[in-house]
Amino acid sequence: MSNNERVSVHTGKTSFDLEQMVAHYQKQLREEAFFYLQKRGISEEIIEQYRIGFDPGKIGFVVDSGQLGNYFENRVIIPITDENGTTVDLIGRTIDHREPKYKSLFSLEDHLFNELILAETEDVVLCNGVFDVLSLAQVRLPAVSVPDLSTFKEQHAEKLREKRVFICMGNDELGRRESVRIQTILQKYASESYIVHLPETIRDINDFFVRVQNPLDMFMQILNHTIEETLRVPVSPDVRNITVYTEEYMKRYRGQVSGAATGISKLDEALFGGLTGGLYLLAGASSTGKSMLMKQMADHIAGTGTPVVYVSWDMTSFELWARSIARILGIAPQMVLSGKAHPEQIAEANKTYSQIGGMLWTLECSLDTTLDKVISSIGTIAANVGKTPVIFVDHLQRIPALKQQIPHSRNEDQSTIAYALKQWSRERQLPIVAALPTEPGQTRLPEGVEASADVIMFLKYGGSADGGAKPVILEVVKHRNGNLVSIPLQFFDSKALFTE
Repeated sequence: MSNNERVSVHTGKTSFDLEQMVAHYQKQLREEAFFYLQKRGISEEIIEQYRIGFDPGKIGFVVDSGQLGNYFENRVIIPITDENGTTVDLIGRTIDHREPKYKSLFSLEDHLFNELILAETEDVVLCNGVFDVLSLAQVRLPAVSVPDLSTFKEQHAEKLREKRVFICMGNDELGRRESVRIQTILQKYASESYIVHLPETIRDINDFFVRVQNPLDMFMQILNHTIEETLRVPVSPDVRNITVYTEEYMKRYRGQVSGAATGISKLDEALFGGLTGGLYLLAGASSTGKSMLMKQMADHIAGTGTPVVYVSWDMTSFELWARSIARILGIAPQMVLSGKAHPEQIAEANKTYSQIGGMLWTLECSLDTTLDKVISSIGTIAANVGKTPVIFVDHLQRIPALKQQIPHSRNEDQSTIAYALKQWSRERQLPIVAALPTEPGQTRLPEGVEASADVIMFLKYGGSADGGAKPVILEVVKHRNGNLVSIPLQFFDSKALFTE
């Protein structure tokens, strides 16, 4: 940052002068923070160069009548700067075992950590996290990373245009998959890109530089070997992926594959434990209860401590809340919507719902709300929670059509949006469940929509109502990696409840 430049960021009525905050946190560096950084192999020279600070959490940081409180309590603070060196965000890394490990002040997604170095080099190592970058900076190797709460995207790739990029993510199954995904994105930006594999038992670059003897020499040997091997055979042989495939198989063999359980046991069993990364479509005729079923699933998942984002182009957040309260009380949603339930009942139900609501975010959307806006909002939520959320979209055909030069039919628009959701779920490893109304008796979705979905479920009437329970069938008609099943359910409209 230039000497005369300062950034003051306003959030509502609160104003944060980032340079003032950086200086404040630097002054708070003390023994426990130095000990943690020393354990990570970070020298005092690098601590000073990157203006790393600490928040002991004893006194909240106050600036311009705004108070941050203990937001960064017991965390080392690392400033994030833009390409001009201007501080734009702060990342806090806990030095104890509290979660989430990383917190961001603003959760900005457009920047790379240490991107100022990009103006000085044609070669750069793209790392897994900020401590990997600090380890390489210590030995004068140019490196950048996406701040630890974000995911590598097109706007990051643009910053690496015409660079020779060495991709070195975490040395595990997720890291290896992420490396392949990033290399795919970089194909139209970087002049060259290489995936770097670290030795077994090494977690990441920071771990490598802490544990390995002569780490710089060894790391340079790995980079040179990577270049030589790639030049001999530009496409990596499948043998490189055997470790990833075997890890995935062993998880399945041990029964360790699990997802976000929906609360419908037969569906969870068919999905190998629940919802995992991918696009799930819930189709059915109008008024079959698709929104009610999705909200019931969302509440169940949030109640287990997994973050959920419910994106609604249909009901308001109040209407969705009313259905949850009705299910908790065992009364018809109309009793809550019409204000006929006793306030004491509502207060009691809210005590239960507060356990759900702590991990549930409802995004009310209009026809002006683009998919990009929704993705940005969900990214911010995920960054602040520090966990991958489950996304529910109600419903797919109301999402505004993506920008296109030639007008398309409704089916083509839906296919394009479904494909965009599929790509998003793949990039972020997000489970996305989207409702899609159909005509009565319709058994197929548009071809392009079907092609994008990993799982397609139809909710159908299963017969006449019996004692207030309406029989329905949840039929899995497409399952990319599993069996097709029909699950009989009962829908109690008077209780806003589905049961098996």
